[in-house]
Amino acid sequence: MKKTIIKGCVFAATFIVVLIVSSLFLNRGNTDMTAEMKLPELPLVYVNVGEQHVNMMRGFLNAMDEQYMKESVMPIESDRRLSFSVKKYGQSVESLAFEVRSVDGSRLVENTEITNYRTLGDTLTADIVLKDLIEEKTEYGLTFLVNLEDGRCVRYYMRIIQADGYGVEEKLEFVRNFNAATFSDGWPGEFGKNLEPKSDADNTTLSRVTINNTASQIGWAGLEVEQITEPVFTIREISEETASITVEYLVNYIRQGRETYASVEEVYRVRQGTDRMYLLDYERQMSEIFAEDNSAFVGDKIVLGITDPHVEMMESDGGKILAFAQAGVLYSVNVTDNRLSKLFSFYDSEGRDERTFYSGHDFKILQVDEAGNVFFMVYGYISRGRREGYTGAEIYLYNNSLNTVEELAFIPSAKSPEIFEAELERLAYINGKNELYLLMNNQINCVHLDRQTVDVIAENMSGDTYQVSDSNRMIVWQNEGKKYASSSLTLMNLNSGEQMKIEAGSGNYIMPLGFMGEDVIYGVARQSDVILDDTGTMIFPMFQVRIQDENGKVLKTYEKDGFYTTDCSINGNQISLSRVEKDGEGNYTAAPNDQIVSGAAEVVKSNKVITIPVDDFETITEIQMKSAPDSKKLKRLTPKEVLYEGSREIQLPQAEQPMESYYVYGPDGEVTILSTAGEAISLAYEISGTVTGESGAYVWRKDKINTKNQIMAIEASPVTEDKNSLAVCLDTILAYEGIMRNSEYMLTQGKTVQEVLQENLENVQVLDLSGCTLDSVLYYPDREIPVLAMLGDGNAVLIIGFNEKNVVLMNPETDKVYKMGMNDAADWFTENGCHFISYVKK
Repeated sequence: MKKTIIKGCVFAATFIVVLIVSSLFLNRGNTDMTAEMKLPELPLVYVNVGEQHVNMMRGFLNAMDEQYMKESVMPIESDRRLSFSVKKYGQSVESLAFEVRSVDGSRLVENTEITNYRTLGDTLTADIVLKDLIEEKTEYGLTFLVNLEDGRCVRYYMRIIQADGYGVEEKLEFVRNFNAATFSDGWPGEFGKNLEPKSDADNTTLSRVTINNTASQIGWAGLEVEQITEPVFTIREISEETASITVEYLVNYIRQGRETYASVEEVYRVRQGTDRMYLLDYERQMSEIFAEDNSAFVGDKIVLGITDPHVEMMESDGGKILAFAQAGVLYSVNVTDNRLSKLFSFYDSEGRDERTFYSGHDFKILQVDEAGNVFFMVYGYISRGRREGYTGAEIYLYNNSLNTVEELAFIPSAKSPEIFEAELERLAYINGKNELYLLMNNQINCVHLDRQTVDVIAENMSGDTYQVSDSNRMIVWQNEGKKYASSSLTLMNLNSGEQMKIEAGSGNYIMPLGFMGEDVIYGVARQSDVILDDTGTMIFPMFQVRIQDENGKVLKTYEKDGFYTTDCSINGNQISLSRVEKDGEGNYTAAPNDQIVSGAAEVVKSNKVITIPVDDFETITEIQMKSAPDSKKLKRLTPKEVLYEGSREIQLPQAEQPMESYYVYGPDGEVTILSTAGEAISLAYEISGTVTGESGAYVWRKDKINTKNQIMAIEASPVTEDKNSLAVCLDTILAYEGIMRNSEYMLTQGKTVQEVLQENLENVQVLDLSGCTLDSVLYYPDREIPVLAMLGDGNAVLIIGFNEKNVVLMNPETDKVYKMGMNDAADWFTENGCHFISYVKK
């Protein structure tokens, strides 16, 4: 889910006062049912760069898994000095310390108490010097430990890297000046040369603008916008030349005669050139804060304003009850009772505490019934209340008749909030038996909320062996957990808990392809047709594709003699099929796509999100309701929170056999989890992101590589009667790493290329880079790591170097190390399936 809300911005006093006054006004004449949520207690920590505060860190009350804590990074120079501050918020700090660990958290490098801090008002500031125990240009985890007088130890996580010349202050200055210039009358001025306007960019909305929009659009398109908070800067990634930096702040403007507020997040990718700073990419997202007053209700419309039209929303069966989330607050509109209820918000009702405006959390609406009750989930970092300082998911029930909100369970996690959110968003469904289904730790977990227990329904759920319907009510998975070798599927209705087995049939394999509504789509392939081609790419040619409902009835069967489906995409009620056919020699060749059109009626919701053009504000987002509440008599309520005894904390079981996942970090810090390195790197290449594995070490990052490099230790080696080119390439890689083996023998014993390398190279992670571009895999020879390229005729070559125009190859067939033009090489590898294998050191 794309984050469009602020993640740590300090709200100005102006907005706070407005919130207080608005709250008092809106609830006049209604019973104030607000139950005070426990106010935040934990301090904030941030790094000082000159006079600027950056990388604001939230406190955690449990030890987190270090390898996943990658929200921010800070380079330190050769003096290993770092300045930081602690904003106490009235807390008594007993002591301070810091730890430095290896990036995976397994090795403690330094643990030092801080005694030389100074106090100014409510802020502690200290300058620390790390010991000479860290290697240059190697990333480490830095944890600040703030020990409070009440005995709690609060941890604050950041990454550091010792490297001179990273130009932190210069890069931050460029971003700060660009941000300020967008509000000035002289915009774009000198920044005009950094913009890249394109004719196909959407210049009709301020909810999202990019480097490809017009200068006018980036300059707020004439809207009188005022920045009312100091922007908060977070360095997400940085290298000698490039950096990804996010900026978060609050703005206001006048709409319909009232002051309106919106949170803004900007993402910058910059590069330090020899003569100036270059803007590689820019994106700004804006999310208006819901008004809650009469101006938000116009006829049958709920006006959300300038915001992303992808609204988290759910309605009751009859459409009279609607729950929706907007800018970090969850609401319920009850047309029958003429109520607007603010179901959940971390905002401080007294408006004095900036920590409550953290938006490192999201909402998942699980169920809305006709009685007005709402099951929902708050997940991510919990910044206030009894769970403050933890990452996890709070599951709540809003009781409409009692006007109360009750926490039913809390599911904690030691992973970062970003990764936890990405995992949880794959599946979350609650049924009428108070059973909550989550796909976490590569398992389908059934959480029994009534008795606070967990059942594991299925294990080994890698990202390419299951499919979930859009409603999350239906899920299908391969029983053997193998994408290309499963003889049956299990289709499960999470509402009823019923499971159905779908058999491939004798001599066949089966694969889930997706859902159309609640109907499952799957394909069947003959086992004899499933092959690993000469490039090492698995071909799964499905001779039949079926659409089947949850009761087991096959609604449609697609089968055309001589044609095989290899993949599909689903859009509405149309399925587009990617196909191959066999040539005269029995090889698979590309065939024209085909389509299946489903006859199933599309589910039409009573309430829907619409966008409309408005003068001065361009496109705004609204919810068009089935029937409108009476805005003049609308009751605005804040439910009481039910108190209870006990913890209601539920630990999900860990997988017995952990599966390798790859984490793609976007420039904004958002995480996508994928099951193969090739998929992860392809996505990171597209979005200018980074990839890490389970150890937390980088697998790949979008960065400018050197203009040339060659692994000089690798020389030409020919094929022999006993060794083909693939075995020669493998032996060459092993020898390069100081290991002598007979790869030909291991291959004849049935070992795969990945197994040969993984079992013989120490402390490395072997990567299947299938589908990656040549440009992206040059990342590895730039770091003195060879890349094995498998060819369509069964041969192989090593990519061992490059310059601006050429790629350097070691080809056993020709017994030569030679150069090939970059474009020619890219075409050649594309024709051969772009099947690459490489590795990284753990």
